[in-house]
Amino acid sequence: MSKTAEADDRGRIVIPHEIREKHGDRYRVVELEDRVELIPLADDPIDGLREAVGDAFNDKSIAEIKREARTAAREDAVDSMEP
Repeated sequence: MSKTAEADDRGRIVIPHEIREKHGDRYRVVELEDRVELIPLADDPIDGLREAVGDAFNDKSIAEIKREARTAAREDAVDSMEP
């Protein structure tokens, strides 16, 4: 399906009804070198993440996932500062 949409004077674009019904109302806007893409987002981002990575987060709470992500980010930051 292909539709045309124009931004209004405030930069808003209306996504056609048929597309919103099929893909939902939340999208990630991704700017690529030669285009912009809208990626539909799941209503529950954690469910979307679990779907994307398979069983990597099974049996883990959101708090555990956040803690592990923060620890990994901190370790990466420290490692990147080492000569």
